Amino acid sequence: MSISNFDKRVQIEQIRYIEAKHTLDYDSMELSSDHSLHRDFDDCLSQRAQSLVQHNDLQPILGRAERVSRYTYTLSLTVAAVLGALGTLYAFTGSHTINIYSLLLVLLGFNLLSILLWLAGISLNLQSLRAGVLAKLTSWLPARSHSKHEYGNQADRAWLACHYAGRTGKWQFSKITHELWLVYLLAGFAILVLQLMIRQYDFVWGTTLLSDVAFVKLTDALSAPLQALGLITPTIEQINDTQIGASQILTAAHRYSWAQFLLGALLLFGIVPRILLWCWSMLMRAYARRHFTLDYYLPYYIHLHQQLMPLASHGEIIDADTSPPAVLQAPDSHPATHKLPSETQWVSVELGNDISWPPVSISADKDLGQVVDRESLTHILNRLKNNTPAVIAVAVSAIRPPDRGVQRTIDNLMSDSAQRWLVLLLHHEHESVSSTRLQAWYQLAKACKVPADHVISMSVS
Repeated sequence: MSISNFDKRVQIEQIRYIEAKHTLDYDSMELSSDHSLHRDFDDCLSQRAQSLVQHNDLQPILGRAERVSRYTYTLSLTVAAVLGALGTLYAFTGSHTINIYSLLLVLLGFNLLSILLWLAGISLNLQSLRAGVLAKLTSWLPARSHSKHEYGNQADRAWLACHYAGRTGKWQFSKITHELWLVYLLAGFAILVLQLMIRQYDFVWGTTLLSDVAFVKLTDALSAPLQALGLITPTIEQINDTQIGASQILTAAHRYSWAQFLLGALLLFGIVPRILLWCWSMLMRAYARRHFTLDYYLPYYIHLHQQLMPLASHGEIIDADTSPPAVLQAPDSHPATHKLPSETQWVSVELGNDISWPPVSISADKDLGQVVDRESLTHILNRLKNNTPAVIAVAVSAIRPPDRGVQRTIDNLMSDSAQRWLVLLLHHEHESVSSTRLQAWYQLAKACKVPADHVISMSVS
């Protein structure tokens, strides 16, 4: 059975979470470099994840969060149905009496308040919807000493993070919210229809603080769209006759018009809007899942990209170094180095006094200079405008922390070049870069639209 791209990416993320804590057996993997040259990186990751799942027997563990979520979802729907039924029964104030506006408040009032809060959350893109409440709760998952249990905890965290965080989580929460309210309203509607079919009820309304005119106007306003649909609604006289304490005896016409008013209002103002919002949420969730992407700027994916999609397969890079990218595995290792295309133009940014520029490996005709202040930046930008290079490499000191100023400078320097490289300069070959600092530079590269595999290192000694 084929699975969607979203489910494949969820599985890849589950493997990433597990591998962050444990080492999985790679013996069963058969990803030849010849094949990976002609495959998309997503396909390579998916095949790798499936091989790991099969070899380590992880399928039951990876599916645990989905099973628990399905059971919880079913229980929630059941509770919503029970509450809807009990809420409707509560409105029957006597053995043969229905309090009209008490019933509308229970079934429509809280429903309307929920819709308004949901619209506010969607419009303002509140943090609770964007980040995903359930994803935050994953930190509460218990840790187990047994490796299989720990695999399951990490897989559950990844599954919840993919389904209930970000844009996908926002619309997943929306879908569930509308489904719960739909079940609540439909259960109330079913109980109301059943009661009206098997018993004869009188309809009443009353108020202590509000004026009687307010209820008459409210009923008349709610009746207008119902009348347009051909439903029979109570007249002003019938509304007055239904007030608690009125001496008039209600006729069958009174009861029939009020019954149609209640059922029509519940359908038109409660169930139909929820169905429309549910359909919208379903479409937006499907769109969000189709556009769900993995963060390939994480060191984990960069390391796998160099393993599964060798840089030698990129035509822009020649004589690529095939040594393992150790810096992406541990803070005290060394970045991989590569030779860039011969037509590359070089620019350095705020290297300081510890690194001399340009290195002997870069010829003078390929060096555009070093940005040290506003004047030097303006000069280099003018040179780039007069002769925009197809390939540009911006060199920075790997040990300095990137900031917004450096990001703006690099983005301006690369703005017109088709191929972009970010080069992290090291004082010597064995110098180490912390994983935190390296991740910060990868995030800067992402903001400047530098491909993850175009972030490389170079020793200046």
